[in-house]
Amino acid sequence: MIGNADFYGIGIRLGLYAQSLTTLLVTLFVQEEEGLNRILSLLLQLAIFAGTLLLTRTGEIHAFEVMIVFWLLVGALSSLTGDGLGGVGSFSGTCRLLFYIALSSYGCWFWFAGLDTMPEINCTQIVFFGGSTLDGWFRSFGKTIAILGLVVASGMLVWGVTVYIKRSRRNRRIRAHRPQTEITLMILSIAMVILSITSTEYVIRANHIGGVDDIFAVGQILAFLVGLLQFLNTLVPIFWKGRLWAPRCWLLFGRHLT
Repeated sequence: MIGNADFYGIGIRLGLYAQSLTTLLVTLFVQEEEGLNRILSLLLQLAIFAGTLLLTRTGEIHAFEVMIVFWLLVGALSSLTGDGLGGVGSFSGTCRLLFYIALSSYGCWFWFAGLDTMPEINCTQIVFFGGSTLDGWFRSFGKTIAILGLVVASGMLVWGVTVYIKRSRRNRRIRAHRPQTEITLMILSIAMVILSITSTEYVIRANHIGGVDDIFAVGQILAFLVGLLQFLNTLVPIFWKGRLWAPRCWLLFGRHLT
């Protein structure tokens, strides 16, 4: 079948993949730019999510296409590194949590009710490796992840607001320190990027979706260039300013290794 190139075309996919890698690199090596990077990444993610909501309302989206959106946005979790779950109390961090709350809320509706109301196709809709479909264990898994995501994101939002209020009242300056990297979260972040890319491409190929691999359309080139330039701009301070070799604290389950 012919897919929606304006929704998950090759340029948009590559742009999101580049943003996921950029987010990971920024969090590891250029932490002072995390706020700006979150906002830039959120713009494209919000555009895709808004399109999902619009197509859902008009009944023009299939269930497996919603899964493509979910897999595309999984890569955004690649910022779970650095100082643990840092940035929760910042403006950009708050916006990101609000986005995750909205996405998780949509996920709850999708897995519990919305899935059954979407238009059907004449073939099996594959949504994960091994030919997994929307029925059986994967639907139960989706319900669990959606509820867990909503609870965690809501809890982190409340915690972040509390931390921000306490800091404002104390009016204390945060001392500069060496960059910190939690190894377990770094590995999880890398795994999220790999999962996002491989799962998205697998679902598109497994469902034999055509018309979504032409990068020379205006919308595709724009999305691709935004992600690519953001990625290249991040590489400058990493390699040319020596951030790659800068001293840092390595942590494992919160314990300092260096």
